[in-house]
Amino acid sequence: MKDFFEDLGKRLEETAETVTNKAGEAIEIQRMKSQMRNLARGNAVDLMELGRMIYDRYKDGEEVEEAAEGLCAAIREREESIGKYEKKIAKIKGASECGHCGRMVARDMAFCPYCGEKIDTSAFEDEEEEEASAREEAGETYADAMKKKAADVAETAAEKADEAAQKVGDAAEKAAQKTADMAQKAAEKVGEAAEKLSETADSASDSSDKEQ
Repeated sequence: MKDFFEDLGKRLEETAETVTNKAGEAIEIQRMKSQMRNLARGNAVDLMELGRMIYDRYKDGEEVEEAAEGLCAAIREREESIGKYEKKIAKIKGASECGHCGRMVARDMAFCPYCGEKIDTSAFEDEEEEEASAREEAGETYADAMKKKAADVAETAAEKADEAAQKVGDAAEKAAQKTADMAQKAAEKVGEAAEKLSETADSASDSSDKEQ
């Protein structure tokens, strides 16, 4: 029984290792998309405020360039961050950055579809190493958690198997004891019945002797 649960634990660990890479990629992509959504929401708020400021100053006939400069700088910074996240996601999905125009290009393309520049495939190896490192970092915690969970499941299952075996042994012992007790009581009752029959026979014999 223990061997079965040990094998189960090993299979769970192997399954956890198999899905770690894809799970790590999914976790990293979702994390970056969440950051992008936060940045986009920040831009939406600032754009609304910027539009309100420009409109108010326009109504008052004032200049708007200096007043809007801070908001414009914040919006541009967020847009640059969004662009970086988009490139990271594209790389995780298998794309590469064109060295000429900076656009993301599928790795199976020999030329950039945006600027026509020849793609330098020698850079792919370095990018793959960076991506593998990022996936490993993102999935390391997940893999450790899965392995620990698998080990806990196997340990819990083994403990339950031991408990079940102990309960079965206790039940068997109780059943044997109960059977022995019942047999003892039955033997005692048979003995008592035999003794009563003997006494009855003796009484009948005495009565017969007196009548004679």
